Amino acid sequence: MQPIKKYTLTALCALSVALTAQAQKNTPQQTAEDYINHYQFDQAEELINKDIKKLKRRRQPTTTEEELLERAAKMRSMMRATERLTVVDSIVVDKATFLNHIKLSEESGTLHTGTDFFHRTDSDQCTVHLSELGNKIYFSQRDENQNLRLYVSDLVGGQWNAPRKIDELEGDDAENYPFMMSDGVTLYYAAKGSESIGGYDIFVTRYDMDEKKFLYPENLGMPYNSPANDYMMAIDEYNGLGWFASDRSQPEGKVCIYVFIPNDIRKLYDTNIYPPEDLRRLALLTSIAETWGDQGAIQEARQRLQAVLTAPKKTIKKKDFEFVIDDHNTYTLLKDFKSEEARNRMTAWMKNQKQLNKNVQYLNDLRDRYAASDESQRQTLGEQIRQIESQCERDAAAMKAEEKNIRNMEIKALSQE
Repeated sequence: MQPIKKYTLTALCALSVALTAQAQKNTPQQTAEDYINHYQFDQAEELINKDIKKLKRRRQPTTTEEELLERAAKMRSMMRATERLTVVDSIVVDKATFLNHIKLSEESGTLHTGTDFFHRTDSDQCTVHLSELGNKIYFSQRDENQNLRLYVSDLVGGQWNAPRKIDELEGDDAENYPFMMSDGVTLYYAAKGSESIGGYDIFVTRYDMDEKKFLYPENLGMPYNSPANDYMMAIDEYNGLGWFASDRSQPEGKVCIYVFIPNDIRKLYDTNIYPPEDLRRLALLTSIAETWGDQGAIQEARQRLQAVLTAPKKTIKKKDFEFVIDDHNTYTLLKDFKSEEARNRMTAWMKNQKQLNKNVQYLNDLRDRYAASDESQRQTLGEQIRQIESQCERDAAAMKAEEKNIRNMEIKALSQE
């Protein structure tokens, strides 16, 4: 048997110090970035300022550290303006299928992946919001530089017309996850870039009817946004529920969907009432239970959510187009026509409309090329643009006239029934 070693008090103290030092050595040290990502801004600034002093003594650049200080200050300011949000539920799902778990009323439209909607494999990272009437889409797709941008398109004669890029939102590295409110004015989307605090952030913009363009977008702030990826804000006014997704604190390939009660007006947590640590946890959405206030409102929201989740799956009615005949009849399929001649002319009209859409898309491409060309190329491109513009104008006028003829034929057939 080995004899038991005996240690003096001094030796034990020395051993304790050595073990503590070794433990500290093996424990990963918190970085300024770690502190910022957990909204511990005092600790972050203390570390950054120490690093700046060291670098200055060595006459080395401090650009990165100065940028970190700016980021910490920006996020501290954002945290102080955290919106008072009531989150009624959260669910962790696979990122690849998360859209299937956002259950919206018919009045709020439908959400789709680009792959499912357009039947194109190059749209796997893109999302589409289809309006309630099924005649307008807001969607993301890659532009000529392979950056994700937002586009809008209308259903005309059974075909989606040439997409219009929403140029007012450019400036970010990626734009995706659009959702247009039922007012047709308020657009939510997610973007990466200088105005984001990390990964995707959720933004809101509004369409100016007079200027015919979207206004400068606003970052929704906390708790919606975080240093992780936050996206797909959808407000279901009919059910009084809001949805958004985030991969904060989630393993690879998973996202958490938060369901909340939308505020009629933006309400902030009072910094005079909530201590910094409480505000930090609320901004991070550390616990959804900490967001609960009015128990009656929460119970009602949960009942609405349960009704949405257990509702039978909707059958999406097939539609080839949307063609208004009169105040009482709107056709969506060729078989809806009573007049055979009107039906045949509608078939030809749809074919012509498809060709017109292609010509308009080609015209837009030429305009983009013209803008990026030098003087020697612009003369040739300018002549092409003028010719195609004239042709498109003539075709559009002919289509409008034919549309009226088809409508009159069908009204006549209906009157004879």
